[in-house]
Amino acid sequence: MRGRTADFGGGRPPGRAWSALGRHRGGVDPRSVPRAASRGTPQCGGCVSVRRADARLALLAAVIAVLIASAWRGTPGVVARALLDDSAPETPTGDKFVRVTIPTGANAAQIVAALDTAGAVSDAGALRVLLRLTGAGSDLQAGRYQFREHASPAEVLRVLRGGPNGVLRLTIREGLRVEEIGVLVVRAGLATPEEWQAAMKKPRPEPFLAQRPPGADLTGYLFPASYDIDGSTTAETLVQAMLDAFAERVTPLATEAQRSNGSLHQALTLASIVERETVWAEERSTVAAVFRNRLRAGIGLQADPTVQFALTQGEQGAASIAASGYWKENLSPDDLLIDSPYNTYILPGLPPGPIANPGMGAIEAALRPATVDYLYFVAAPSCDGRHLFAATLDQHNANVALFRASKCGR
Repeated sequence: MRGRTADFGGGRPPGRAWSALGRHRGGVDPRSVPRAASRGTPQCGGCVSVRRADARLALLAAVIAVLIASAWRGTPGVVARALLDDSAPETPTGDKFVRVTIPTGANAAQIVAALDTAGAVSDAGALRVLLRLTGAGSDLQAGRYQFREHASPAEVLRVLRGGPNGVLRLTIREGLRVEEIGVLVVRAGLATPEEWQAAMKKPRPEPFLAQRPPGADLTGYLFPASYDIDGSTTAETLVQAMLDAFAERVTPLATEAQRSNGSLHQALTLASIVERETVWAEERSTVAAVFRNRLRAGIGLQADPTVQFALTQGEQGAASIAASGYWKENLSPDDLLIDSPYNTYILPGLPPGPIANPGMGAIEAALRPATVDYLYFVAAPSCDGRHLFAATLDQHNANVALFRASKCGR
């Protein structure tokens, strides 16, 4: 069964949907579809600043003087490129960020060298000229700065003038694995892969983590949200912020989970499956109800996301990830037979733990499922990530036939 929404509410982009006892192929993997605007790519607060007209005029005048006085040295071409960069639209050069610490007392040459070594600037020569022309090289504050990788000299200068500890908003959307969050953290320049792994393996004292099975990581407990990060943020402080957010938002629901004859860990496990299965927010509680009904009836969940997760575990995990990513789109009959405690096609009940980090909507749906008698669902022929639900196998098979006759089921 499968489908999918997302900044961090509301309707999610069309996604792939799967059915219990009636799988299908086709559709679009929701993780590959752009999210709503609120889940846009992280924006660097220090990367955009208001332009000052008088400063531009002064810079242009200085450049003209330098062009006349320094033409024989080849400087004009460098300055011209810098000016072009400064007047060009501020389009991102990539989604990876680097951090550079400027020590106290560093001169312009040392600053440029540090930026060039870190890969923060696309043209070190042009940056040197800009620092000399503007006099900014002797007026910069020491501290940690964050830059887009290979940023233009003009963009680097704007960040430097803004001072250290510029704020970046990092958005962690629902349904990601800890490894996928790690990729975002590394791209944002917050940590190396090794530092992220160290943060994942660090023992944690939070009481709500005690119910995890031995050896379990933090999957399910890193709360999806938008986090403000600055020059002092590390992998460790970000992980702690995510756990703190979980404690504030989710742990108050522990009593409700117990009233549902389960634990918070079990609720998170179900919520993570619901998160990976649903595209539209209004379907979450219905999908959760299908799984609850199947659990009560002793019927296997038969949820494809659990098999996708199982394929990435154990000895075959690395090879599977390299070949198909963290969420393999087209599962084969052999995949459905994988020997894993996470394979809900061959084992009854819930898997040992969450397969992703669910958002608040999926968690609430798992705890408060809709009051329906459905046992099955399959992607709707509308091909927009919605589902058709059924209480009987005959009705479900009829729904499967509708899907297979649709443009996305062929």
